[in-house]
Amino acid sequence: MAASGVEEDLVLPDEVLGIICDELGRDRDFVTLYRCAQASRSFADPALRTMYQYHEQSPAFLQSDEADPGLAKADFATKYANAEQAFQRWTTLWRSVIISSLPDSKTYKPYCRYLRMLDFRNLLNMVEDPRMARGKLQSSFFGGPMRPFKIMSSRAWKGMHYVDGSATINAVGESLTQAATQIEEIAGDISPNNLPRWIDRTPKLERLVLWNGNSLVQRAGQSVAKTCDHFSSLTIREWRNILPDDPLAADKTCAAFLNDLEPDTLEHFEIISYNDIAGNSFTALGRHKSLRDLTLNNLSRQAVENLNCLKDCTELQILVLEDNEAVQLEAANNDIFTEVVEWLRSCSKLRDLTLKRFRDGPAILSQVLVSPTVKLTKLSLEGYLVRDTSSRLFHTALSEQKTLEAVWLRGIGEDVVPDDLTIMVDGLSNIPHLKELVLKEVSDEFQEEHIMKLALSLPELEELWTSGDVVSADVLMGLRNLRNLKKLDLYAMTQFRSDEIIDFISQLDPVTQRGFQLSLMAADPNQGNLSETEQDLIRELIRTSLDGRFDFVLWRDADTSDSDSD
Repeated sequence: MAASGVEEDLVLPDEVLGIICDELGRDRDFVTLYRCAQASRSFADPALRTMYQYHEQSPAFLQSDEADPGLAKADFATKYANAEQAFQRWTTLWRSVIISSLPDSKTYKPYCRYLRMLDFRNLLNMVEDPRMARGKLQSSFFGGPMRPFKIMSSRAWKGMHYVDGSATINAVGESLTQAATQIEEIAGDISPNNLPRWIDRTPKLERLVLWNGNSLVQRAGQSVAKTCDHFSSLTIREWRNILPDDPLAADKTCAAFLNDLEPDTLEHFEIISYNDIAGNSFTALGRHKSLRDLTLNNLSRQAVENLNCLKDCTELQILVLEDNEAVQLEAANNDIFTEVVEWLRSCSKLRDLTLKRFRDGPAILSQVLVSPTVKLTKLSLEGYLVRDTSSRLFHTALSEQKTLEAVWLRGIGEDVVPDDLTIMVDGLSNIPHLKELVLKEVSDEFQEEHIMKLALSLPELEELWTSGDVVSADVLMGLRNLRNLKKLDLYAMTQFRSDEIIDFISQLDPVTQRGFQLSLMAADPNQGNLSETEQDLIRELIRTSLDGRFDFVLWRDADTSDSDSD
């Protein structure tokens, strides 16, 4: 057979090439995708399409060096040069996307038509980066067909002139939304005058992620209802009142947006930071029986006192509520307190519940958890006082939730009496399928027997984070029986010798406990101190036998919250 015939036989169908590239995209393997794009013309189209479909996950977009782990040990000059190259790739990515949206575009492919997300937060970070203020790089990025997008601000420093970020976003967004046809998400600080028009151009829009809720003041909800049949998610970073003479301005705007949407369409609603939404918005959320995921952080007093207006949101699966003002409902507004309890008890599909900084958090949960209709898999309570009658009732009620797999408790564990700790441990010990247990500060007075009981009672534990008093290596004897444990963080004052730690690690299962992480973060400086040689020996053992990790810190009166990574 002729050589050309062999080549023809080896050409894969376009459908197969598309499947291969899509799998590479799902795996975030942009290096291989780039090589595929260079391999042949038949591979270039699906490879480039996939690269731009998943562009928001690429190292160039995220400005990460995960693609080259060797940089971790590189010198400063090498890291600096790599950072400069990464920034260059970042600007090249955005330049190619923007130019492809122009009517007379001369890019190799219509890259903007492959995008599923327009993240103007990322573009703003790039154009406002000090490196973009350098003359050469700025001229290169905004040269040629990009010249209309170069809008300068009055800001200058040491001869560097900065781009007007907001004006640039407006200009770029105007161009991209007219050309990009597959957009499912728009994110950023968007002008309220532009947002409705951009929504009208993106019929496949499913999600809005906005820096400020006031981007919606021009009745953007009407544009969504008219154009976007699949819209289901709204995330807002901040939503404060902008009208000093109307304290309900933000609440009314939010309610108007939610009421403008088609009923039973919203599935996700999230407020990340400070806001002034309250009862009007909560009532409007009730129009959406489709709502599954609701996160309301930094709630004001007015909002907490109107939580009962959420009573129609009964199909929730995930609920996060944070009180920003420590409102006392049970004592001052008992009727509302009772309605909130009844609302939560009516949420039979609720699986993940988080209450943060609620003065009445334990009192609410002590009544919700005993309901037979409530079957949680994850529960988090933060900012409560352990030494309190309602907390005892809450800890007792934990044992009623047999379906729980993860429990996070964080609060004030000072000045407790032994019964407080016994009741907490008893409640937790009776959750048979618990896999993740995080106890921050509520367990500061834990003794060895408390940790031992948890270890003996919870055989399915995979992650354990706890503080405590002085503990000896005896606790390791109980913990080594947890054959699924893969992460152990002890903020107790540990008194472990190196041979005791080595013995513990040696008895772990190399299959079920592969990747084990052991963190001793408050070791006794006198009876638990390890030399550098001992630490290195333990690190090498856990790395070679389990592909795991060992962290060690001496106790220095450090606040455990400083290391909080949640």
